[in-house]
Amino acid sequence: MSPLTAKAIQSKETVARILKASTRLFVAHGYHGTSIAAISNATGLTKGALYAHFSGKEDLLLTLIKKFEVEFLDQLTEKVQDVKGNALDKLHHYFNFAATFAEENRELCLLATIISAEFSGAEHDRFDSEFRRIYFKYARFLRRIVEEGKLQGFIDPEVDTHTVAYTIIAFHDGVLLQWQRSRDVLEGEMFVKTFRELLFHGLRTRNGVQDA
Repeated sequence: MSPLTAKAIQSKETVARILKASTRLFVAHGYHGTSIAAISNATGLTKGALYAHFSGKEDLLLTLIKKFEVEFLDQLTEKVQDVKGNALDKLHHYFNFAATFAEENRELCLLATIISAEFSGAEHDRFDSEFRRIYFKYARFLRRIVEEGKLQGFIDPEVDTHTVAYTIIAFHDGVLLQWQRSRDVLEGEMFVKTFRELLFHGLRTRNGVQDA
């Protein structure tokens, strides 16, 4: 292995360590509650070494936002589009992918939910704009599935597609936050299964008795 290659690998590993520590601290303390010093201490790097990879805290968060978009949303869209089946099959695959991704990347998912709320309507337009862009892209993906379901007769044609898409996102983000708060008393697989059942079937009994 050449020295240049070894150096490139070391740099990549350092970047990954910085991003992991930053994600954990942003989730725990918020963007405003996290300092470069705290990130430096968490990684065991000097501030100078950290600045060699990122220009500052803003650069770090923008990188993490992009990471969420590429690793979660873009992969989700690609995999669901490849599903051979109807709109309900695609929605089930969406929930399976989202649950698995959240299990394996809990802090990255929480980052998007928590930090987007921290900057919603705030003075830092760049972060708010980025999150709005990503969530609009997220909703557009879900709108396509909802419209497909309407055409196939699986989804009520009278529901508003735009609102349904954002409601599904809201359910997903809320479930993620509650799982974080109560993970010591919640079994993850059962929690996700219950969420999915409620979304698809409501609280109706399985024997077909109408809701009260």
